[in-house]
Amino acid sequence: MIADLELLEGEQLMSTAEELVFRQIAPHMLSDDGKIATTAFGPNTSDDNKPSYSRSSLVSAQEARDWHTQNASSLSLGVWGVTVGEVIASERHVVDDSACPVPEGKKRAPGHCFVDFRGLSRPARKELRARLHMHAMERGEIPTESTTEDGQLFA
Repeated sequence: MIADLELLEGEQLMSTAEELVFRQIAPHMLSDDGKIATTAFGPNTSDDNKPSYSRSSLVSAQEARDWHTQNASSLSLGVWGVTVGEVIASERHVVDDSACPVPEGKKRAPGHCFVDFRGLSRPARKELRARLHMHAMERGEIPTESTTEDGQLFA
């Protein structure tokens, strides 16, 4: 599986099993009943099968949430996480791309990394999302405070 992995300049495979990677939960990631959908832990149509996470060894959950709310197209409702080991046990890997060149006009969160969904079939993507969701829900929400958006005095 990993033998087929091609890393770009600045990318590195993450291997510290206990390291948490943070996932920001945005309003569009909630199901109709207000619960976090399993799709929240997988790719969106715009991320090339590389859903964004943040490394806990490089940024705190609060720093990751603040950056997301201030820079992404939607605010973060909270932070959830999975470990690198849980991803590896699910037969995938986490890639740190925080040192990659940022394309002009784009932004990348500090400590950015991604769970690699590239090359997976639709059923395999669904299974991986479900596994990551299960691990994150078992762990529970990572405590953070609501972020004040730029220009606001209060959250």
